[in-house]
Amino acid sequence: MVVSLESVPAITDPEEAIRSPELAVLSARAHGEENGVVYALYAALMHLDKETGTLYTDYALATLLEPARKQLEDMLATGTYEFQSDFFKRQIAEEVTKGQAESVLLVLDSRGIEVSEEVRERILACTDRDEAEKWIKRAATAQSADELFD
Repeated sequence: MVVSLESVPAITDPEEAIRSPELAVLSARAHGEENGVVYALYAALMHLDKETGTLYTDYALATLLEPARKQLEDMLATGTYEFQSDFFKRQIAEEVTKGQAESVLLVLDSRGIEVSEEVRERILACTDRDEAEKWIKRAATAQSADELFD
């Protein structure tokens, strides 16, 4: 199948770009000069797994025209784009909390503290950022995994 760039729609909605990251990459190539297209692509790239995100980012940077490529490079380098929608803010908060929960387990593991499956599941199910942060601090000094919840 051959697709001409003229037939690719301009994707400016970050949520749409996340749902169709391949189309967002092509959209940025075809319409990178249009307002919002590179921001939508950036949102899509930030929601991909590391391997796919790296591949798509590399392809985008290699094929985008200079102004769009520069804009994407700046966004990637600074990470300063601030999402406006509640949807993205929730997604980011969930990812941060998930990372904190994984950090709790990593700290306990590095200290040689055994973690039961029940405790592991409770930690990984955490959706409260403040709670996860508290557990990270406790994990640094706890003598057992159960002490996290005291």
